[in-house]
Amino acid sequence: MAHPPEKRMELRTAYIGGLPLEAAADKAGVPYATARNWFRSAREEGDDWDKFRAASLIVAGGGIEQAMGRIIAAGLMRCEALLEQIDNADPEKQMSPTDAIKAMATLGDTVAKLKAAGKSMMPEADKLAVATDVLKRLNGFIRENYPQHAGSFGELLSPFGQELARAYG
Repeated sequence: MAHPPEKRMELRTAYIGGLPLEAAADKAGVPYATARNWFRSAREEGDDWDKFRAASLIVAGGGIEQAMGRIIAAGLMRCEALLEQIDNADPEKQMSPTDAIKAMATLGDTVAKLKAAGKSMMPEADKLAVATDVLKRLNGFIRENYPQHAGSFGELLSPFGQELARAYG
């Protein structure tokens, strides 16, 4: 289905404004797959939405530290949304272990990107990055050596994240 150019601009604006790509796609009323394709093709054409997003956060005020804080917060919201999706899966359409592993890989990728962005700008976030790396490595270990437990691992992450939030929140 062809979309008018205004839809692509609406998606771009929502993403640059700070929404995760999935939420921006929902806001613009386009499928997530379409949003990914537009995002990718824009980058290939020299319109890197991530660079504009970072610049807009800095220009919005507060300098680089607050911008990094907003970027990290947006990434953490994406992680939380992913965990909720895993946790609140419809029992009739229960997430398969493969889908859970894919979701965890996406989560691990998001956290790794947050680590790279924040490590040099916000050294105090480095402890969180180490913990995240441990979870990512554990996820890979489970996926490779104990794939039958991948679904259970995914189920445990949400309550574990809530426990951490209580402890460090």
